Amino acid sequence: MDLTLTASPGIPGQMRPLNILRDLPAVADLIELCFKETLDSSGRSNLNEMRRRAHDNVFLNWAPHVVDIISLPLSGFVWEDHGKVVGNVSLVPFHRQGRRIYLIANVATHPDYRRRGIGRILTEMAMRRAREKDANALWLHVRDDNPGAISMYRDLGFRERMRRTEWHAPAGNLQKNNPETTFKIRPRALRDWDSQRNWLERTYPSDMDWYTQQQTWSSFGPYLWDGFYRLLADIEVSQWAIEADGQLRGVASCRYQGGQTPHTWLACPPRPDSESLSELLLYARRRFSHLGGLRLEYPAGPADDAIRAAGFTSQRTLLWMETPGQQPN
Repeated sequence: MDLTLTASPGIPGQMRPLNILRDLPAVADLIELCFKETLDSSGRSNLNEMRRRAHDNVFLNWAPHVVDIISLPLSGFVWEDHGKVVGNVSLVPFHRQGRRIYLIANVATHPDYRRRGIGRILTEMAMRRAREKDANALWLHVRDDNPGAISMYRDLGFRERMRRTEWHAPAGNLQKNNPETTFKIRPRALRDWDSQRNWLERTYPSDMDWYTQQQTWSSFGPYLWDGFYRLLADIEVSQWAIEADGQLRGVASCRYQGGQTPHTWLACPPRPDSESLSELLLYARRRFSHLGGLRLEYPAGPADDAIRAAGFTSQRTLLWMETPGQQPN
């Protein structure tokens, strides 16, 4: 691959490959500057981890040898002007069922250098690098309130595959669910599993298995071996079902691991009943109110009002976009 680093006409500075040994702090600072108003707790945690890794000699010694093996942002390109990193793009490899997929991430340009094409050049170079590594597919995600970036990615051949919203509900004392409701909330039962799994697979599709790694749903299964999996992975899961007139309306699974904010997974019919969904989420919030609130990620649109009614606030809506790994004919 030709990596001749020459300045582009009209753009100060030049592009070069990311150097893990010295660029991580500068890249972390750039990402924080560019996305400071939209970074969630997970994003801030990732930046802190990046800065910590920059001073971990053991990590720095082995990281250059595994950039194409482990799913960490260890490769990519930066744009540098007079020794200052002003642009970045990361390439994150994923290997799933014999497929090689690359996530293009952390596309960032310093505010003083925007509208000069740096982000596009970096993204094109990342796409080229991934294809030379025989990628089967390239993915990225972008906020739905960033039309300029969306337009650029479409021009580069990316197509929207799904749109998903990330939600958060704060901790706090909550009143019990409406005593006059006709819904019944109970622990998830074995008889619920077939419907629950079917709904989970619709809501969290196999197209994203490479990223979510949920294709077996071993965290939530009702069988003995599923419990053994949770024990080995040190995962705590609480699950509740909601029904009306003897009919299952949905299942909420709250997974708690490693001191993180519990994550809620919703299994509902394609057209969920809004009232039952809100009741179920309020119940889950009340049960986990002592653990710093709940996180939830769900397809944008069909259940937004019901999720808001349960006290969740939208953090961001992401468009997940894909383009072929090899250039189309």
